[in-house]
Amino acid sequence: MQSRFKDWGDIRIFLAVMREGSTLAASRGLGINQTTVSRRIDVLEQALGLSLFERTTRGAEPTQSAEALLAYAETLEQAAVAIEAEAENEKGRASTPIRITAFESDMFGNIGDVVAEFVKKHPGVSFEFIFSERTLDLMKGEADIALRMAPVISDDRLIAQKVGHSQWTYYASHTYAATHTLPAEFSDDMEDHTVILLNHFTSKRRNLVRCATTSDMRMAIQTGQGIGPFPVIVGDANKHLVRCFEPPPGSDLAVWLITSPSARKRPEIRQFTAFAAPRIARNLKNLG
Repeated sequence: MQSRFKDWGDIRIFLAVMREGSTLAASRGLGINQTTVSRRIDVLEQALGLSLFERTTRGAEPTQSAEALLAYAETLEQAAVAIEAEAENEKGRASTPIRITAFESDMFGNIGDVVAEFVKKHPGVSFEFIFSERTLDLMKGEADIALRMAPVISDDRLIAQKVGHSQWTYYASHTYAATHTLPAEFSDDMEDHTVILLNHFTSKRRNLVRCATTSDMRMAIQTGQGIGPFPVIVGDANKHLVRCFEPPPGSDLAVWLITSPSARKRPEIRQFTAFAAPRIARNLKNLG
């Protein structure tokens, strides 16, 4: 049923007159003039088709109709207070940083540039970056958004969008390449070369150096301590590195933009993922 009164603010004025006992006292409490209070009461009475107050020398005496409507008016007031409180909560949630986890920015279509562009359009949204070799658990809330390279995302509870792909191959420093014969193709042993790998990669190779982070691994390769694998979007962009061989068959890795259902409930996260996906895809394509 369509409401017969159009201004919900008239209920606030009605309650003020009921509580203060006169339009003059109500006007003082509301911070508006008495004429406006009287006029809005008249409008409300006309909309409802009821007489709400009897004007007397003592003020405004509520009618039986006004008394009958009081509880409903107070319910509207409580709802308005609840809406305001929830709006404040929403503003608080919006100010919470969006936490993005990835191995490093360059591996994922210059995610830092994408975030900077988004913040320019949405200055109230902030971000926190968690560059980690460990795969953070989005379902446990360790991060809100993840950028990952993997053939598939095995946890079907996550909301995963494929935004591109990259191949990987092995790289060496220019100095290493000048003093060693680089392998012509991928092999389990990599001949007699020292191989630089991250700690969580399994390998049975003989000559192996382990690194805790991608930065450590890159530095070890750049300083000529051995050869090691990188996505081509990272290795080819590094002027200090050269390819050992072309990406081997089966070296394709999908790039995923992932979030959890609970994080997805935040409107700013939905906005960002919709904004970021095509831009990351474009950047990956250009880098590839």
